[in-house]
Amino acid sequence: MNIQLSISLLVSDRMETLGRCLASLKPLLRELDSELIIVYTGKKNETLELSKQYTSHIIPFTWCNDFSKARNAGLAQAKGEWFLYLDDDEWFEDTEEVIQFFKSGEDRQYQSAEYIQRNYLDWEGTSYSDAYVGRMCRRVRETRFIYPIHENLKPFSGPCKRFSVYVHHFGYIRTKNEEEQDMRSDRNLSLLRERIKNEPSSSHLCAQLAQEYASITKYNEAIQYCREGLELAVKEDRQDSLEMWLQYELPHLLLCAGDLKAALEEGKQILSSSRIKEVGELNLTVLLVDVCWGLRRYREGLDFVRRYQRCLEYLYRHSEKVAVQNGITISFSGAEIRAAEVYVKGLFFALELDETKAMEQILSWIPWESKAQIEAQYVNLEDWKRQHRGQREHILNAYYNLPSENIYVVLQKACYAESHNKMDEAAEFWKMCARSCPEGFEEQIIQIAVRNGFSLDEVLEQMSLEQWDRCAYMLSENLEIQKHTEFMSNVLPYLTVRPLYAERLRQAMIEKRITQGMLEPSLLTELLSEYCESVIVDTEMLYRKDIIEDENSYMLPAKYQFAVMIRETLKLIESGSFAECIPTLKKALHIYPKMSVVISHLTKYIDEIMNTPSQAVTSEEFMGLGSQVKQILLGLIESGQWTEAYTVVNQLIKLLPEDLEVLRLKQEILGTGHF
Repeated sequence: MNIQLSISLLVSDRMETLGRCLASLKPLLRELDSELIIVYTGKKNETLELSKQYTSHIIPFTWCNDFSKARNAGLAQAKGEWFLYLDDDEWFEDTEEVIQFFKSGEDRQYQSAEYIQRNYLDWEGTSYSDAYVGRMCRRVRETRFIYPIHENLKPFSGPCKRFSVYVHHFGYIRTKNEEEQDMRSDRNLSLLRERIKNEPSSSHLCAQLAQEYASITKYNEAIQYCREGLELAVKEDRQDSLEMWLQYELPHLLLCAGDLKAALEEGKQILSSSRIKEVGELNLTVLLVDVCWGLRRYREGLDFVRRYQRCLEYLYRHSEKVAVQNGITISFSGAEIRAAEVYVKGLFFALELDETKAMEQILSWIPWESKAQIEAQYVNLEDWKRQHRGQREHILNAYYNLPSENIYVVLQKACYAESHNKMDEAAEFWKMCARSCPEGFEEQIIQIAVRNGFSLDEVLEQMSLEQWDRCAYMLSENLEIQKHTEFMSNVLPYLTVRPLYAERLRQAMIEKRITQGMLEPSLLTELLSEYCESVIVDTEMLYRKDIIEDENSYMLPAKYQFAVMIRETLKLIESGSFAECIPTLKKALHIYPKMSVVISHLTKYIDEIMNTPSQAVTSEEFMGLGSQVKQILLGLIESGQWTEAYTVVNQLIKLLPEDLEVLRLKQEILGTGHF
């Protein structure tokens, strides 16, 4: 029996990914007549032992800074009709399509094949770009690898099968070991500069040099080689994926270098070229939308959004062009997946230009049914509504006329129907939202329900206590404070069977009131007393009595401990034992710094009650509290808890309004952009 497929794997010492890589190859080895060849360049015994579990065909290879030589070592011993190669930091998500390709005999119709390499841009795997890579071909006598780095498999021609399968690849993320990364770049650059002396007319080498310089953020050098490569590519009659990459990369590098105007002009010039291909045009328009966004060039930005849409629709109708135009990191799928993002920016452009018709048209282009794309844009769509409050009627009307049943769109339809007193429609739309509430919009759905007397049962049944806490916080933030009391009286009847939810909402509302401005003392103490009782009732519903009675129990939440201390402080104030309040307030502040503003208000109230002779003492204690909050703030900054730090610093400014260090710390926190 002939071997159908030879799989050649280049293995170093990436133990953290080698296991995944090998495991993903098991279906190919199990279902096909295939062989696994490992070209081993590592030094660690554990990687060698793991490799031996999968194959005995291991070729020791002393690394010589030449990828082609290493690849050719595996190719030379391959016996398969087809040859597939990959690295040990890649692994297949699913290989079923490849297996059926061989089992069905479809492989006889092709000479080569491509699959998708999913290149991740962060370690969390939330941001990535997809690119088709040619890593499979029918093995013939002339098959070989060329180029020491960024090696190419030749010949790679004839009918090419395009698989929808993909490999995960994290190799393009800069490692934490910057020294190792720089050494690798220095090695590659040295090899490439030496080669280009002998091949000065190679656009391929120019592109590789541009890529290497860009990877170490030397953008001026990268731009220079990118220009040279593009000039050389234009001189050739044949257009290939390399030229398309250079066409995109030149304005992209200018953008990375911070020269947005040059990026825009260069991109426009390339788009006007007769050598631009449709997939290249699609990717370039995405980039230029971003550039116009940065430059606030609304008119040009809107034009590029429209051009993107025309090009996308054209490629949907002409899939044969998609099949032959993808290459390197510039692909149809990579640009298509950004459709929602492009169109949302188009919405901002349109309303900045007061073009409501364009806005309605762009809304109809958004891929509402693509969950992966659209959910990431909900926050931006909400910002769009907020920033254009004067256009709210036009915006809701446009949503109302959309045929989409996307749940976010349905929520906007409910708002429109409610505002036009179409209550039957509003109720129907609201029910759809209640059954499948979009994450982060529970607060809006509850507000609509309370305003119109809709039952909350279906919404609340789907919400955990943690989700309700977030919702309660958003309700307290988004409702005007003067409407809190009315809202609470309307919503509490729906929470009678969920008393814990009622207490959490009550606490959120009170926290908002007592942390905003200086309240009249009697109201402050009244609200604090209500808050403490609510927190204590809440805790008693959740914890056993013996845990609550144990003052040293580590299981009790900080909010409860704070409430107990504040309740004690209020009793001391009532009894006139003012001096005893300060130590208790210090402990409360340490336990629950979120309420530092409340403690400062309470301290000032105590200060006002006490006689003038003791003013200096209480002021000193008051400053001590501020110093304590500052230490808490510094700890939050050091640990990178930016959201919490932002909350505390705003409260600390009210406590120590003249403290310049606090003001500097706030600027430092704002500068991170992490909240």
